[in-house]
Amino acid sequence: MQSAKVALIVTGLIQLVLAIGFFFQQAWATSLWPVPDTRLSYAFIAAILAGGAAPLIWAGLSGELASLAGYGMSFGIMYAGMGVSALLFYLRNQNPALAWFALVMGLLAVLGGIMFMRTRRLAENSQPTPPIVIYAFVAEVLVLAGAGILLILKVPNMLPWNLSPESSVLYGWVFLGLAFYYLYAVLNRKWIHAIGPLLGFLVYDLVLFSPLFARFGNLQPEHVLGQVAASAIIIFSAALGVYYLFMNPATRLGKRSA
Repeated sequence: MQSAKVALIVTGLIQLVLAIGFFFQQAWATSLWPVPDTRLSYAFIAAILAGGAAPLIWAGLSGELASLAGYGMSFGIMYAGMGVSALLFYLRNQNPALAWFALVMGLLAVLGGIMFMRTRRLAENSQPTPPIVIYAFVAEVLVLAGAGILLILKVPNMLPWNLSPESSVLYGWVFLGLAFYYLYAVLNRKWIHAIGPLLGFLVYDLVLFSPLFARFGNLQPEHVLGQVAASAIIIFSAALGVYYLFMNPATRLGKRSA
């Protein structure tokens, strides 16, 4: 148990280091992404990495390993989809970076599956998830799944910045995978399963807030709708996370419920 908690914390910290590298567009970090991308895309990747690190570090510090079942399923699906997509891109253009990326994503997908299988039957000593959080999560599932499918289909202007076809597909799997994170919490209505999605999305919001909202002064017309939608989601999810994780006496972090 202790070694598992240490491994989670170390893995989360590594993801945070990678997030910092992507956010500040350091060559050692951006070279890991298999296709050339834009500044806001790298900020988006940083936000996903940081958001994914937060539940791992929290689980390692708190010892609440049951909270990782939805995480393992979600990120396993995400990495599997990204890996298969990268492999298909490689077969078309023979870019070695895509082959290596597909291999790494495949390994991470396997680890996600193992995490899910190892944690899904752990004891859940937790109170029910508040109904408002469940309703919000249902909306998140619909939004994330819908956006993910449209991005995979390469529908333009789904995000408020320009994307290459390859990035659109890879980001689509990010959204689709995260939809399963919220879906797991909806189907398993214990608070322990809601903490990870709330905490991860809150950290994601904090990382992406500044670069995203800075675009309001320089938007192309076709990106206005996506910008407004993304901003509204960030504001709402951040408010939800702050209230239930830090303000609500019944659910705030650090409170162990019987």
